[in-house]
Amino acid sequence: MINSNRLETGKRIRDFRLSHHLTQAQFAESLDVSTNFISEIETGKKGVSQYMLYRLYEQYDLSADYLLFGKEKFTLSHSTLSEFLSSLSEDDIHVVIEYLKAMLKLKEVEKKQKEYKSNIK
Repeated sequence: MINSNRLETGKRIRDFRLSHHLTQAQFAESLDVSTNFISEIETGKKGVSQYMLYRLYEQYDLSADYLLFGKEKFTLSHSTLSEFLSSLSEDDIHVVIEYLKAMLKLKEVEKKQKEYKSNIK
């Protein structure tokens, strides 16, 4: 059974891909995944992992808020961030900090992988 949230996320990804005139193969290659994987995401058969959300943001500036919930991107400011953080519990703030640390580590690993690949060529 296909989850309606996955289906909506897949539709937003497909709409983005089509609006940028990309085939599934081109889109998949740019994200370093298979065409079949993109097809399964777009049809809601598979969900989007945190890693894939990060790749979509890094590669195409697509926000998780938009992909997962259809919320348009907003401009982040210090006051917006401050308001957001003040609305969280202490435990939630800890989770956000740990998540951000993990994303920064992932970004560093990807940077090193790119450097390594460019040195091989």
